[in-house]
Amino acid sequence: MRLESDSSSPGPLVLSPQALPAGTRVERWRVERSIGGGGNGTVYEVRSRSEGRSYALKLAHAPGDPRFQREARTLHLLRHPGVVRLQAQGIWRAGAAAYPYLVMEYVRGRTLYDWSRTRNPTARHVAVLMAQAAWALDAAHRRRVLHRDFKGENLRVEQRGRLVVLDWGAGWHPRAAPITSAARLPPGTGPYRSPQAILWSMKAPRQAAHSEHYFYTVADELYAVGVTFHRLVVEQYPPLVLDKAHAPVTSATLRGLNPRVPEPLARWIEGLLAFAPEARPRSAGDLAREVQQALAHAGPDWDAPLFGWYEGPSTATRTTRDEDTWGPVAPGEEAALLHASALRAARVQHHRMGRWLRRRVFSEVQTQPRTEPASPLKPRHTDRWLRVTGGLTLVACMAWGLMLSGPHHAAPTPSPPVQQLARTEGPADTGSPATALPFSTAEPPWPGDAMSTTEPLARCAPRLHRYLLAAFTAASLNACSGTQVRPEPARCPPEALESMRQLGLDLRSRGHIQLDIQQPDDSYQTNYSIVVSDGPITSRLEEPMDRLPANTLFYGRIWTGGEKIQGRYTRVRTPDGSEYPVCFILGNETGMSKYPGSRPGHTRAHPWSNAQVVDHFP
Repeated sequence: MRLESDSSSPGPLVLSPQALPAGTRVERWRVERSIGGGGNGTVYEVRSRSEGRSYALKLAHAPGDPRFQREARTLHLLRHPGVVRLQAQGIWRAGAAAYPYLVMEYVRGRTLYDWSRTRNPTARHVAVLMAQAAWALDAAHRRRVLHRDFKGENLRVEQRGRLVVLDWGAGWHPRAAPITSAARLPPGTGPYRSPQAILWSMKAPRQAAHSEHYFYTVADELYAVGVTFHRLVVEQYPPLVLDKAHAPVTSATLRGLNPRVPEPLARWIEGLLAFAPEARPRSAGDLAREVQQALAHAGPDWDAPLFGWYEGPSTATRTTRDEDTWGPVAPGEEAALLHASALRAARVQHHRMGRWLRRRVFSEVQTQPRTEPASPLKPRHTDRWLRVTGGLTLVACMAWGLMLSGPHHAAPTPSPPVQQLARTEGPADTGSPATALPFSTAEPPWPGDAMSTTEPLARCAPRLHRYLLAAFTAASLNACSGTQVRPEPARCPPEALESMRQLGLDLRSRGHIQLDIQQPDDSYQTNYSIVVSDGPITSRLEEPMDRLPANTLFYGRIWTGGEKIQGRYTRVRTPDGSEYPVCFILGNETGMSKYPGSRPGHTRAHPWSNAQVVDHFP
């Protein structure tokens, strides 16, 4: 094929697939602009005619990438309003290299989580989206297709309420070619993996043969649906539960995080997150039918916004400060006073976070455009979007803080028994559904204006945005930069010192740990790093450490805002179920190094590190 450009000036003969300029032609498709991308490909808005319809062209980064042919075959099997439609496929030749591409339906709208932040949805909105997602997956499952990377970032909501499932590149079907990889788990995203997948990855030998891979099932997919909608309604991931002894997320727990969630919606999410696969819905279609039947009789409480409105600082707010001086300090008490001061600061910060968490800025939601612009990523109202970004950053920081200090966010305590999913014959990188799916000839209803209800009104000060900008700036510096770069020094509690003595742990003893068990070790792949962020973390001990056996779980928290990653572990659980208070730090006194390419909110690190015994946290 011939590479052309509409530009009158001569352009390069060979271009990068990751940065095609506007006007470049890929066969009959003219590039308008870049609209996103990931690790395997870049997505462009394209047209076949100057005034024609827009499409999304996904261009591979690597020549001859076989995953594009695999995704095309998967999409050929699916025809459903909730699944992105494949229009064409081909090869783009740049010099001697040949890059595969796919042309798909261009879905205008926002990803699921972004849609929620700029709308403040009601429970009815969320339930309608849940039913749509379930019908789309049910249509795929009846064709024996599994998505395997279901998450909010791969769901897009159009202006009139249609939900579309995107990115089927990790999908599987019986005739799919295996993805060449030495990883034992199929492609996916850590927080959305089921407990069975995590337990399997922990129990399987590290030097497993290439034929030993986890068999992904419909039950795994439904668990990912539960994680997605749990995050949607309470703005945080559910705790990872790895045994039956510690009950999974319940409707009471979820409603404790957000009382505005109706009990049926909380119960559906609870069922999807059940530890036992057989306790989850039998199929996505069963879930969709139950949701639609409940919506037909839903009362007015389903039409209230799920999140509160922020109306600016109160005129009655008072601020108190501790005295700058403590007065006379007895010798040896300085550290204790510092520790007490840190605890007071943490309680104050927790109170502030509680006031901000799960809030929507009404002025920003209200001023969103009624229809999607022709170029969604074109810079418009830059100052407004900067304020939105600052507010969302603050909410994320405060959510992590509340997860650490809130009583209902205690880390789950797994135990060693592994409950395997039913397995059937399939390719090496996955498995077919655990149970046969009944075929239903009934055509599921699809919304027209299902999401077009009017947002509730709220009072809002005319110049609220000015107050918000100042508040976000001050609070962000306090909440994110101040408290998350490095925590205050603290003594190790006496009970932790005693338990470590009983375990035979010497000061400065080290153990080799898997940094995040929700992100299974990918060291056999070329991508030898993981992405971590501030908040709770669960690590795993690789080899015995004095009286701590291998596979002991370490529960703690990490901070990524400084030059290095800081981490503290305060509790361990051995494979026999025994728990001990401890004091460990991640890496050494200076922390754990970051990988090049890290940026705020996206810290890259090695999947393995060390945990060191300390008698005080530096």
